[in-house]
Amino acid sequence: MIDYGSRTERSIARRWPAIRAKGMAHFVLVRGLLLWGGLMFAFSIALTWAKFGPQHPRFGLLLGVAAGLCAVGGLVWGLLTWTINERIFRNLNLHRNSA
Repeated sequence: MIDYGSRTERSIARRWPAIRAKGMAHFVLVRGLLLWGGLMFAFSIALTWAKFGPQHPRFGLLLGVAAGLCAVGGLVWGLLTWTINERIFRNLNLHRNSA
């Protein structure tokens, strides 16, 4: 087990192998699209509801645009997070194997 590095590095070293075993597509779809994108969409619904109310003539259009943007944002977040965590994990393993 790795006992050096930042708290984030230790967390990635401990948790990433199990997450990684499920695959990139699972991570991006579940953690990116559903979790991050879904939470952002729920937040945007709440803000839109509070600001304009459901009686606004373009309320449906605003929700549709928000859904699309949150979906794309969730996918991008998932891909970037996967890439960054993979890079950290590989570097930690290289360091551990060379030590």
